[in-house]
Amino acid sequence: MKELKYNIVMFAYNEQDNIETSITSVFNSTDEKLNRFHIIANGCSDNTVSVANEVKQKLNFDQLTIHEIELGDKCNAWNTYVHELADDVAVHFFVDADVQFSLNCFPQLAEKLHATPEQTVIIAGMPLSGRNLAFYRSLVIERSCFFGNLYGMKWSFIKRIREASFYLPVGLNWIDSFLTKAANTDLAFGKKNLPDRTTWLEGVGYDFEKLSVFKPGDIKLYINRIARYELGKIQEIFLDALPPHEWPREMKPINQKIDADFKNLTAHLGPIKTNLVRKRLTKLLLK
Repeated sequence: MKELKYNIVMFAYNEQDNIETSITSVFNSTDEKLNRFHIIANGCSDNTVSVANEVKQKLNFDQLTIHEIELGDKCNAWNTYVHELADDVAVHFFVDADVQFSLNCFPQLAEKLHATPEQTVIIAGMPLSGRNLAFYRSLVIERSCFFGNLYGMKWSFIKRIREASFYLPVGLNWIDSFLTKAANTDLAFGKKNLPDRTTWLEGVGYDFEKLSVFKPGDIKLYINRIARYELGKIQEIFLDALPPHEWPREMKPINQKIDADFKNLTAHLGPIKTNLVRKRLTKLLLK
């Protein structure tokens, strides 16, 4: 069996207010088996990078490397790590820059995933807070889902992704859903999950502050989240109609099709969600 070492990659877009807490949480939740900790700052226009560098120095976090890429797109950042930066260690963790992690979660999750059968390629970090905690826990336990806040992936599946030349299309909005499908179907995107593709560990995962209606930034985040999810569901209709090897490398052609038939594709949404999706789609088409 391959020696147990693990990497962590954190995706950060304009997270100057949260990234110190998240980096510190990683630092406090790892052990000597950590190989590299990569932060990919994608398209940041705030002080995310300078704050991250200050925290690295303050903690003497030698394993941390901060990468700046121009395009502000999480799919592009994910592709960059998986196809360019990931090296040959047993487990790779993917995390967001606005959450905190349970103590020692990375070694615990790495050991659990490392000990699983070959067909198990993902370990989900368990959600530990939130208004819909019971629902999200059920998605992990009963439906083999995992979320971008925290999940681990075996090196064997990263190699599988590279060999298949699988990329997330730039501009894809509902990323967690597509990665869950990718893992559970071994990139076939069929209608049925293969058995035992994911696992989890009770009480080991991530935490985050609840959004507040009294904070303008939280309101904006909530609105953007709704728009991303609803547009992502519509994008899913078009991607599901294509075999994965015919997926576009970026979503603009599909977004143009959505724009051309926008009224029909959003007929199931109420006026508020329709307006939010309209604004997000327009923004993407102008990029």
